[in-house]
Amino acid sequence: MSLGLLADLIESGTTDQWTQRNKEAFESLFGAPNGRYAKPAREKVTLRAPEMSADSGVPFAAYIHPSNPPSGPYGGLSFVIFPVQGQPSLIGMVVGTQGLAPDEAILGRPGHARKMRAICGWLNHEFGVGTQVAWAKQDPTRVDLGVP
Repeated sequence: MSLGLLADLIESGTTDQWTQRNKEAFESLFGAPNGRYAKPAREKVTLRAPEMSADSGVPFAAYIHPSNPPSGPYGGLSFVIFPVQGQPSLIGMVVGTQGLAPDEAILGRPGHARKMRAICGWLNHEFGVGTQVAWAKQDPTRVDLGVP
């Protein structure tokens, strides 16, 4: 299954070979017969998963718009994975440090906010065990709101 490598990466609880494993998971998403998405969809998103070491900062992998540079600040909506040693990764759908562009039209649609809240509601119900484990903004375009 094409999402299998990505799910394994998120659940693994390790940063071993982080960049390589992310590249493999990313590439497995595209193209027939096993990819979840058609091969041309590969041009719509870029993976950023830098090599990390104990002194290089927080390990992460971000699926971002391809108009962003290969390193440094980026803009728009991103799917981000932060691995946690010995535990499943923290995942998020966030806005880059450069703001909403080029995804302001997507983020401003009412349907997007409803979908994010529905995902969070399911996560809280399924995994929260009475506590909040997921959160979504009422208005995703409000970059001035902090995470509770």
